Amino acid sequence: MGLPIDTNFIYSQFIDQVKEYAIYATDNNGFITFWNDGAKRIKGYEDEEIIGKFYGILFPDDYQEEGKPLKVLQEARTNGFYVAEDWRKRKDGSLFWAKITLTPIYKPNGEQIGFTKVTQDLTQQKILKDELVRQHEEITQKNNDLKVVNVDLDNFIYTASHDLKAPIANIEGLISLLNKRLGNCNCLDQATSTILQHVTTSIKQFKSTVNDLAEISKLQKNFAQGLMEEKINIPQIYKEIMEVNGLSFSNTKCKIQTDFQVMSIIYSRKNFRSILYNLLSNAFRYHSPERTCVIQLKTYEQNSNIVLSVKDNGLGIKEANKAKLFTMFKRFHNHVEGTGIGLYMIKRIIENVGGKIEVESEEGVGTEFKVYLK
Repeated sequence: MGLPIDTNFIYSQFIDQVKEYAIYATDNNGFITFWNDGAKRIKGYEDEEIIGKFYGILFPDDYQEEGKPLKVLQEARTNGFYVAEDWRKRKDGSLFWAKITLTPIYKPNGEQIGFTKVTQDLTQQKILKDELVRQHEEITQKNNDLKVVNVDLDNFIYTASHDLKAPIANIEGLISLLNKRLGNCNCLDQATSTILQHVTTSIKQFKSTVNDLAEISKLQKNFAQGLMEEKINIPQIYKEIMEVNGLSFSNTKCKIQTDFQVMSIIYSRKNFRSILYNLLSNAFRYHSPERTCVIQLKTYEQNSNIVLSVKDNGLGIKEANKAKLFTMFKRFHNHVEGTGIGLYMIKRIIENVGGKIEVESEEGVGTEFKVYLK
């Protein structure tokens, strides 16, 4: 037979060699009776410096003054344990953030003989957590500031666009009157007529820009208030667009091929109509004069999305312009009327409810817009 195994010695050696946790024991009154190597490393005390001392020495000074060490012992006795994350103190007086577990120790007959204490240094984790909290608070504050700025900007745009309409109308009327008077007195020569035409064109562009700014302001207000979603019939929306805008589209003879694999969707009726109208309008306006205009309109399911695809065989988009395609007031074909906010607005509409829009285009071949709606 072998020698008897001293299990208490083995457990003591095992605990003593744990380096990542401070493990120590106290008597019933909190005076330290055992101190492992992890406790030496984390707290800085050697055995001879700490054995026999009241464990409250490891608490921050203000905690000691308010009697917290004794309160912790009492809570562990009452509840059978004490677990917390809190500040603790090293020998050099520095504080560290720790996870603490204090557990009463009992004899087999139920008599308490002391406490065991396990402490884990969480200082680095706390630093990272506090930094994440700080960054989150900073981002939240910046977002709140941006919301205030956006509201102020929207109010300014709305007010400016509203207040500018009357002066523009007055200027337009005065130019018309001037044109008529000059004509009646035969004072309208070719040069003056050209100048007046340029002024009239500038006024028209100015009116269009002001109206666009009003639409952008209205769009932002809709985002803030939220538009009612409902079950809408996609072919019906398409039919309404073609009936209402048929005359404006009729300048271009286009063959439209439809394939509605998805017939309905839960969405804002107004917003879906804006999306489809703008995509169809672009396909008509940017057709190629070199070939018969063909537009393919399709809806289908892909993964968790409903996809709306509008594909044409028109002018296409230069590779260098694709990155600026959805920018406000950007236009790449001057021979076509427009102010360049249509794609900007529908991108905002789509992304505001978690969707996305993609474009595939080749200059001289055509363009396909794909709208992914959840």
